Amino acid sequence: MNPVLFRVVTLLLVATLLMLTGCGAQKRPHPDEDPWESLNRKTFWLNDSLDQYALEPVARGWNYVMPDVAQRGLVNFFDNLRFPIVLVNDVLQGRPRLAVETIARFDCNTLLGGLGFYDLASQLGVPPHTQDAGLTLGRWGIEPGPYLMLPFFGPSNPRDTVGFAVDGLLALYPFFVNIPGITVGIAAVDVVNRRSRVLTQVEDAKQASLDYYTFIRNAYVQRRWKEVHGETPAGGAQEEELYNEENFEDYQAGDDKP
Repeated sequence: MNPVLFRVVTLLLVATLLMLTGCGAQKRPHPDEDPWESLNRKTFWLNDSLDQYALEPVARGWNYVMPDVAQRGLVNFFDNLRFPIVLVNDVLQGRPRLAVETIARFDCNTLLGGLGFYDLASQLGVPPHTQDAGLTLGRWGIEPGPYLMLPFFGPSNPRDTVGFAVDGLLALYPFFVNIPGITVGIAAVDVVNRRSRVLTQVEDAKQASLDYYTFIRNAYVQRRWKEVHGETPAGGAQEEELYNEENFEDYQAGDDKP
């Protein structure tokens, strides 16, 4: 998409989000309030089918040939490239200490950590923290709106969808690797590598949940609410946490109650 057109569309999405959700005090979420469930389930079926028959087999092959240290190195590398996204959102949220830590982490890991493949900053006591434009909008008081399952991209909501588009404007590597085929290939490596690191978690979640769609929805809604309200500990920008034990236990216990 033309960069100017992309920015115009993003601004329109932001305006639409503000009109749809408004601002105000946020209540604890009720994941079972899912007005778009029929459409969401159809999209979820598409995503799950693509994952089951295309992405998962590739991820299993990747996991077989790539040692864990290499997989973790790639996660660190791509997380390091999120530097402008994390920094801008730190600043927009008025968190100067986190902004300084973000700059320090990027300089340390890029210069001394092999372009970010090794997370030296964490070893030196400066861990990563979760940050994106969706969280910024949430911390500004903008409500998330109804749960929304996006084709290919997965769980979201109107607020986080706008945030995702804004983060896309800040992504680092497309500015340096602007050849479409190569850019897509780089993104594909990141997706396959991250999927390979949650093979067991996804399998366990499917086996343990009576309704996998409901599990994913509840886990996502609860996790995002906790991140916005600072209830989760600091973690990597894209940690493999959607399927973790805490979220599953929250879902089983009905932690969507106020």
